[in-house]
Amino acid sequence: MDIFCIKAVSLGDLEKVLISHDGAGPGSGWFLDKIVIKHKEGEEAHEVVFPCNRWLDEYQDDGKTERELTANSNGSSLKTFLKGKSCFPTIAFYTIVFAV
Repeated sequence: MDIFCIKAVSLGDLEKVLISHDGAGPGSGWFLDKIVIKHKEGEEAHEVVFPCNRWLDEYQDDGKTERELTANSNGSSLKTFLKGKSCFPTIAFYTIVFAV
């Protein structure tokens, strides 16, 4: 699992993300399970899940190295109330990736 933490301003309610790679180099393809974006506003934390479950590889699956993902339809915003002891950044990107 790869985790990328990015501090940024609020992006509002996310509905779609676009993820891709340039396919450069041998073995550049990878399998993407999902993208999880977590962000905190005040004492309230939100989590949005973008399922994929596909390859981004020109030699696997449908050969695409770019995917447009839509937020999970069953209540993509998961609200958790924190008690002042949170230390995760404003926005965190969690991707589940399996290399070829």
